[in-house]
Amino acid sequence: MRFVPILRGRQGRDYIRRAFSVVALVAIDVSSVFLGLYAVLAFKLFLQGQAIDSGAIWSVEQKALPLVTITLVLVFAKYGMYAEREQRGGSSRVLSAVTVATLIVLALVVASGWRFSTFYIFYSSWFVISVLVIVLRASWDSVTALVLDWVRFERRALLVGSPDMTTPIAESLIRSSTDRHGVAYRVVGTHSLVAGVGADAGPPAARELDLLLDPGRIDEVILAGSAGRDQAILDLLDVCRRRGIPVRLAPTTAQLLSHSIRAVPAPGLPLFELRPPVLSGIAFLAKRGFDIVVGGLLVIVLSPVLLLAALAIWFEDRGPVIYRNRRMGVEEHQFDCLKFRTMRVGADRMQGDLEHRNEADGALFKISDDPRVTGVGRVLRRFSIDELPQLFNVLRGEMSLVGPRPLPERDYLLLDDLHRKRYLVLPGMTGLWQVSGRADLSFDDLVRLDFYYIETWSIWLDLVILVRTIPAVVFRRGAY
Repeated sequence: MRFVPILRGRQGRDYIRRAFSVVALVAIDVSSVFLGLYAVLAFKLFLQGQAIDSGAIWSVEQKALPLVTITLVLVFAKYGMYAEREQRGGSSRVLSAVTVATLIVLALVVASGWRFSTFYIFYSSWFVISVLVIVLRASWDSVTALVLDWVRFERRALLVGSPDMTTPIAESLIRSSTDRHGVAYRVVGTHSLVAGVGADAGPPAARELDLLLDPGRIDEVILAGSAGRDQAILDLLDVCRRRGIPVRLAPTTAQLLSHSIRAVPAPGLPLFELRPPVLSGIAFLAKRGFDIVVGGLLVIVLSPVLLLAALAIWFEDRGPVIYRNRRMGVEEHQFDCLKFRTMRVGADRMQGDLEHRNEADGALFKISDDPRVTGVGRVLRRFSIDELPQLFNVLRGEMSLVGPRPLPERDYLLLDDLHRKRYLVLPGMTGLWQVSGRADLSFDDLVRLDFYYIETWSIWLDLVILVRTIPAVVFRRGAY
């Protein structure tokens, strides 16, 4: 049997790159712990009016540093924080991991009998270390992304499946090749899977696929949904395994409808329960409580902006200030979505004459230079101030702060049954698509992001999306 050294060729370089990435991330996390503990201890001395003695700080820090560092690294590894950049997650996962690590350290300290007179070191170091890890990791990702782009590093993918499945996937990968948050993909070919691949390949199409599975030409194979017969898929997986080519599955939109998969007992047959994409029970109560508290605070804080916007609209043409638009809510119940009026009175009746200028795909209607928009309306839209009255929809329980955007009746009627599954949860004022490209995304991408949000929902994720909405609005990323 021929032995192929693990560090030979492109696969070997990938191993080296991954090892370097993990070492760098661990160094960043350890540095964050060191700097964070030093900062909170120095700040405590400052608050007490004492001189900041580096020697005294280090004598205290060196006792806690090994425990905190080991705990943080192990928790980060458990949370997948050292995986590929696309799988590491963002600031929400960092906050969750640091929180868990802090609680573990606190429990160990209490159990070991360490004496301390205040919890300052725990909550202050939690905050400072979280900020440092988020900032330093984001800086590392930005720098390495620029380097990868400069050297034109990319993943060469072979798409396997029917043309109606591989074509939209190829378009999506090409569209995302400019995303600096991950490694760019280059589609080197597509192929329809047939039975027989490898040494026993019979049909010409199968022999062609066998030639395409060259580790020197492709980095991974992407299966588009149910790409073919079971035996053909098994043969493909076996060949890719022997040649060291990873195989990934691009799910269909229907496959994304499963909120979670749970094994259930059955006699002689493994079965899995597919749960629909809904938030229920404790998750729904937590999200609803979050909406009421944060939504109420936002109404109070933004009340001067709401008042100024209302006065500007009224003074411009003496027309109505609030525009009520019937939209679909949870379980397809209609409600009046509140917005500041940004168009001329009677603008709805003019939409039929503008359908030919629609610049969005799927069930969306968008025009970059809509002639119906007023002068004040353009300013309100520029900063999404026109959406702020929806805070009252949130308080009334018709919407959530974060979730799939509610569509007007015209757009809703163009949806197919599959896309309407996004209405199993409360619609939101903002969502993943607003902070992931907004109008630059296709409608299918929008639906996929909605399903992904429901599947991975957490309070941290809502907070991150709300924070990321601010720069998305200010810099008009993908906005019309």
